[in-house]
Amino acid sequence: MFRRRALRRRLAAGGAPSVPDDQLRRLARALDAGPAGAPCVPGPSGPALRLAVTRAFRFPDLRDLTELRRLPHCTDHQCCNPYHFSRLCEPETPPPPYSRIAMDDVKPKEHGEITEDARRTDHERLATGSLATDGEERQSWESEWCRLAYWELTQRVGRQFSVRVRAVDVFGGTCAGRHGLCLDALDSKEPQVEQVRKTRAKIGLGVTLSLETDGVWLYNRSQEPVFVSSPALDAAAAKALLVWRVAPGHCLCIFDPSTPPPPISLPHVGPVDPRSVRISFAKGWGPKYSRRDVTACPCWLEVLLAPPS
Repeated sequence: MFRRRALRRRLAAGGAPSVPDDQLRRLARALDAGPAGAPCVPGPSGPALRLAVTRAFRFPDLRDLTELRRLPHCTDHQCCNPYHFSRLCEPETPPPPYSRIAMDDVKPKEHGEITEDARRTDHERLATGSLATDGEERQSWESEWCRLAYWELTQRVGRQFSVRVRAVDVFGGTCAGRHGLCLDALDSKEPQVEQVRKTRAKIGLGVTLSLETDGVWLYNRSQEPVFVSSPALDAAAAKALLVWRVAPGHCLCIFDPSTPPPPISLPHVGPVDPRSVRISFAKGWGPKYSRRDVTACPCWLEVLLAPPS
């Protein structure tokens, strides 16, 4: 348990302003609760305290508050709880092996073109124009903004999970008080192999997916990295399909509806749905990696975004 006197000294050493006793008590309780159950810590010391406490307990090399983004469950704009903020993800330089896919292998899908690869693909086109790895079709999206499908290697576990709320948690274990997709509550038809069991045990708080005014954001709240592939992340900025590594405590905009990517096709894979995002827990993949495809990852999530209205 954090003692208030020691906490005050630590914050002062980090350049924080003087903190009122009541706010210091709330901050100590929040730090004791940790990321799973930390409440908001409002107070008049706002930005200066937020920077100091986030440096002290989350990101020692944090330069400025512009590198942070508030988690969607934080309800107080004066909040100084360091667990209510996520750090913006930056691409690694140079790109690691799992993220290199040559642009020569990425071809725009011409209208009406049907290739042998496209006929062979495991993807099935839905009536809505979206693609789903499992081929599960639903005619109407109603008020959903996305659907989630959880996979273990090549086996889908459970049915698609419809998302209507603005922010949804995807987590493992028995995270009491959380609402969303609890992976441990899903029944697997196949016995879990060792690599799946080990990876499932690492998911913990998992990720939060949030529909916000500037796009769809992923917040990594687990203690392990997650790896993300989204056509919306790639062609405009990196000129290639990349797998992004999102470190623990970091966040990434995985889809921007204002600049939707065009449909593309990959050799030996077929059409790639521009509104589909794949997220692997703890393990990455790519052509230069030991796991060449996401289906070789022990635990991964497919996010199917609703078609434009």
